[in-house]
Amino acid sequence: MQIELVAYTQPNPALSAEAMSGFSDVATLWQGKGTFAENVIEYAGRVCYRSTERMGTAPEFIAARVREGHEDIIEHIVVTVRVIGSDAPLRWRLLNRHCEISDLGAGAWLVSGNTRVWLDFFRQGIALEALPFLKAVAPAVFAEYPTVSNGRWAIDDAVAHHPSLAPVQDGPMRVTLLGYTQPTLDDPAHLLHHGAATFFFEGISRACTHQLVRHRLASFSQESQRYVDLTKGGWNAIVPAEIARRPEAMALLAEFWAQAEQQYAALRALGIRKEDARFLLPNAAETRIVTTMNFAAWSHFFWLRAVDKAAQWEIRQMAQYALRMLYTVAPAVFQEHWNVYQERFEEREK
Repeated sequence: MQIELVAYTQPNPALSAEAMSGFSDVATLWQGKGTFAENVIEYAGRVCYRSTERMGTAPEFIAARVREGHEDIIEHIVVTVRVIGSDAPLRWRLLNRHCEISDLGAGAWLVSGNTRVWLDFFRQGIALEALPFLKAVAPAVFAEYPTVSNGRWAIDDAVAHHPSLAPVQDGPMRVTLLGYTQPTLDDPAHLLHHGAATFFFEGISRACTHQLVRHRLASFSQESQRYVDLTKGGWNAIVPAEIARRPEAMALLAEFWAQAEQQYAALRALGIRKEDARFLLPNAAETRIVTTMNFAAWSHFFWLRAVDKAAQWEIRQMAQYALRMLYTVAPAVFQEHWNVYQERFEEREK
């Protein structure tokens, strides 16, 4: 069996430490000391703990999280290989349903999985021919395995920088495309399942993320109310426009939020743990979340959240910004979504 590396998550070319300076703490991503893949993984973990200012200060951060079983953070990097001369990928799919396989014909298969999937394969003693590639992409994730020589590399070039890939700030909401993978394939249908993208959503409410995480064919790393202390000043609230434009409604909301802050602080002063004090926090509490899906899952997400007029306003706004970016990356995949978006929303916004 021969395995070739085809693609893996590449950085959004519109991002850099300089471009992100003053926009968001995403700029700390470049303080990481590993590969781009490792920096994304560490950043996702530090978003959960609200410790992004410590990026690059703990060489064992990723390996320690893997040992602890906090493996959701390693789901944000996707690696695609071509397998030649074996039908083994059919069995791999049975062993881990989170991988994607496509029959390329002539005894060749395309296999995509995030680094958690590949780690699971290696621990089962299968697909070990791919270990050199995965070890090169994200060494810290596979620290339990010795360094091995690289195999054959065949990486496609990332798309060039495009203004539509730049991060978006709209009020408190910030939408950043961190990276994506889109192997060059003859059949666009294969790209639907083997392309993937990772976004960082900030300045959104817990009401919004409650809807987002219902899309189960995805990976999420969200700021934790269990580990992050949210005493007075530690959390902000997202205000719906319908309430903001009505002073009497805004007064009621502000009064309730002030009480929530005070009572949260009072519970913490009594020695109540953060994981229990958070029970009184409102859906309005601002949050941040790193989200990864393959293009098929993003397609489903966009149909329900970006171009459906019935979608709730906050997640629809967020989804439309994400759609604009992924349409730039893979127009062949998202053309139909884009057409509906233009017909229903874009003309009305002008």
